[in-house]
Amino acid sequence: MPRWTLLPHAVVLAGAIACGDSAPDAGNPLAQLTAAAQQMQKAADGLTNRKPVPPVAFRDLIEFLPPKVSGMTRQEPKGETTKVGSWQYSQAEVNFDSPNGTRSVDVGIFDYAHIPFLYLPFNALIGMSVAKESTEGYQRSTKIAGFPGFEEWNRNGSSTAVVLLGDRFIVKAEARGMGEGAAGKVLEGMDLSGLAKKGT
Repeated sequence: MPRWTLLPHAVVLAGAIACGDSAPDAGNPLAQLTAAAQQMQKAADGLTNRKPVPPVAFRDLIEFLPPKVSGMTRQEPKGETTKVGSWQYSQAEVNFDSPNGTRSVDVGIFDYAHIPFLYLPFNALIGMSVAKESTEGYQRSTKIAGFPGFEEWNRNGSSTAVVLLGDRFIVKAEARGMGEGAAGKVLEGMDLSGLAKKGT
């Protein structure tokens, strides 16, 4: 099962933003790290104040995974519910591959059931309103089907899109060997509004 992978992005981006501030010493790694942590803490202030709740069963999450991606073969969906102490969370994923193996898409749904620290990487990116573009591609905070999200695209043909639904569900797509914004388009084709309602 894929695990959350945006934390390194959040740390790097927070550090980059902090280094642009005149307060921290750009030549002092400790000062940069401290400033980055402060930026992430500010972003974390937007975390839900709700108490952790029982997660939606992974079998129900599987029902919201995309049934198909054009020109690709759908693999068997996977899911699990994990309990750590008094906390529980669920996740489900499905993979798609093209017949010749040159393209693929992985989609995951995560119900972190209002466990605050699990939302930190995503909220850090959203809270800082990231917008970075270079010769290699771009990273940016955005809206996906009306929900707050984050997109990354690399000129090597890979893209990632993540969206937060109802301050609870995180849905992520990773596409390889496809065009610009491919991952975001996969998410837009899902029933995100229906999934968001599962958390109400």
